[in-house]
Amino acid sequence: MNPKGNNEQSNPLQKLRTTPTTSEAKLIIQNPETWLPRAEAIAVDKVQKVMNDLYREGAEYGDGSCAFMVMKEQFEGGVGNPPQSLKDSTLHAGKCKEYIKGLRKHLAKLSSELPSEAKQKIEQEIVKMEEALKWAEDYRNSDEPEIPRWAKTWKELLGK
Repeated sequence: MNPKGNNEQSNPLQKLRTTPTTSEAKLIIQNPETWLPRAEAIAVDKVQKVMNDLYREGAEYGDGSCAFMVMKEQFEGGVGNPPQSLKDSTLHAGKCKEYIKGLRKHLAKLSSELPSEAKQKIEQEIVKMEEALKWAEDYRNSDEPEIPRWAKTWKELLGK
């Protein structure tokens, strides 16, 4: 029997509809065949779209995250200089700042619908973007910042 039932009122379950772009962007770990309570599935799908915007599939730099790009752009700009766009596109620092605000709003608005695993992943992503923004600021100000733990795998892309 289909867990969804004949209508959403009789058995309000549904599958997730938004596929993560990368494993790093994935909000919850689950079997794709799992049915979730409808409100939970809708909330996860909504925020998954945001997380997908923060990670580029097949990215050339680091883990493909917006956060790593903030650091890479500032590294390319150099100490004492503004960040340098790598592909003549929007700088990622502004994007991260906007996404931090947006993810905080999602956490507040959807808190009761989001599973704890998703809330934890969102909070981790906010911290990651804040660390990247702080690193970029410190690098620009020639403070020789330590690379955040999550970015150490790609330290050679940041001259380390």
